[in-house]
Amino acid sequence: MTASKRPGAHTVVIVGGGAAGIELAARLGKRGDLDVALVDRDASHFWKPRLHELAVGLLGDGEEAVPYLAHAQSHGYRFEPGALQRVDPVAKTIALDEVRFPLTDEIILPARSLSYDTLVLAFGSRVNDFGTPGVLEYCDMLDSPAQAIDLRRKILALALRTAGDPDKRIGIGIVGAGATGVELAAELHHAFNDMHRYGGLDPASKLDITLMDMAKRVLPNVDPRTSESAEKILRRMGVTLRTGVGVDAVEDGAFHLSDGTSVHCDIQVWAAGVTGHDMVKGLGPFELSRDRRILVDGQLKAQGLADIYAMGDCAFATTTPGGPSVPPTAQAAHQQATYLARALPRAFRGENVSAFVYHSKGTLVSLGSRQATGELPSGPKGRSIIPMRGWVAKMLYVSLQQLHRATLHGWPRATALWLADWLRNTTLPPVKLH
Repeated sequence: MTASKRPGAHTVVIVGGGAAGIELAARLGKRGDLDVALVDRDASHFWKPRLHELAVGLLGDGEEAVPYLAHAQSHGYRFEPGALQRVDPVAKTIALDEVRFPLTDEIILPARSLSYDTLVLAFGSRVNDFGTPGVLEYCDMLDSPAQAIDLRRKILALALRTAGDPDKRIGIGIVGAGATGVELAAELHHAFNDMHRYGGLDPASKLDITLMDMAKRVLPNVDPRTSESAEKILRRMGVTLRTGVGVDAVEDGAFHLSDGTSVHCDIQVWAAGVTGHDMVKGLGPFELSRDRRILVDGQLKAQGLADIYAMGDCAFATTTPGGPSVPPTAQAAHQQATYLARALPRAFRGENVSAFVYHSKGTLVSLGSRQATGELPSGPKGRSIIPMRGWVAKMLYVSLQQLHRATLHGWPRATALWLADWLRNTTLPPVKLH
C-alpha cells in the first residue's frame, strides 16, 4: 500500500513499526534503489517510552501517533497492514492475518502472503508476567497505546468516583521498579496534582502509590547513586517502596508478596521484565532464548537462517561478541536500526560487514514535570559516569523525544511539532480529563 512495489528492486520487508522498525524503513526507503515494505498490525507508530504519559493523561489520544500511511508516502516505503502469522524461510514469504475494520469487524484485507529478499523482524516484546498467577487476569500493562488509554480511563473514573469524599483514598500498586514503573509512579503524582488544579478533583495527597520489585533498589541496572536519587524523590512524593520482595500471586484488588504480606489497591499495574511474544514459538524455525527472543549473531542475523535479521526487543543480541545481552531499550533499538541501515546495503553488494557493537549512552528517568535523574557515561570506554539530576536531566530527557521526532520527520518538522506542543500546553489543561 502507499508507494507501489518497485519491479526488479531488492525487496526488504520489515515487520514491526516500533522505534527500530519505522526508523529502518525511513532510512532504507529514502535510498530509492530498494523496495521497502513495513508491516504492522496497527495503523500508527507511538514511541514506547512515552506510554506512561499517555496512561496518566499527560498526552491525549493521537497526539504522538505517526500514521504509517502518511509516513510511508513521504519516506519512500510501502505500508502493509496486518499481523504476522508465519515465516517461510524456504519460500522466502511471510503470512499475514486478515485485517478487519475496528468498529464493524468487517474484513478490509484478506489473509495474504508477502515475498521478501531480506526480512527484518522488529515486532517488539511484551511485559513478562513470570508465570505469576493472576497477573494476566487482574493487572494493567503498558505494552501498547490501547493498554495505556484503558489504564487512563480507569484512573480517571476512580478519581471521579472518589472526588470530594475525604474517607476514600485511591490505591495504585505498580510491580516493577525499572524505568517504566518509576516514571509511571512519578507522573501519576504529577497528574493528580494537575487534575486537582485544573479539574477540581482531589490532589495527589489522597493517592497511595506502592512500587514493588524483587530487586533491592529501584532502577537496579543503574549506578546506586542514581537509584538513591530516584528513591528520595519518590518518597517525597509519598510513594511507598517495597523492594527486595517478590509477588507470589495476584488477586482482584491485591498483590500477595513473598514475605507473607499483601498490598491492597484499586488499580494494579504490572511493569516488570520483558519477554518475547507468545506467537514467536509458532512463527518459524527460529532459535530462541529462554525468554522467547530470537537469537541473532554479530550482524543481527537470525541464527541458522539466511536473509533474516532481527532487532529491537524481539532479538536477543549481545553488546559485543561474547559480551552481555543488549538491553531492551529505545536507545538500543535506535542503534540497531542505524547499524542495519548501513550494513544491509553493503551486504547486498557482497561487501564485508562488521559486527554490531552496542554503546550505552547512559540512562535518564523522568520524575515529574520539572525533574529527572540519570547518568551519562564518561572516561575510557564509559567506565565512569556523570550524574545528571534535576532540571538539567529533565531537559536532556525531553531532548531524546525531539531526537526521535527528528529521526522520523527531520528537524524542521520536529521543531514545528515542539512549537505546537508548547502552544497546546499554554492554552489547554496539562491533563486530559477524558
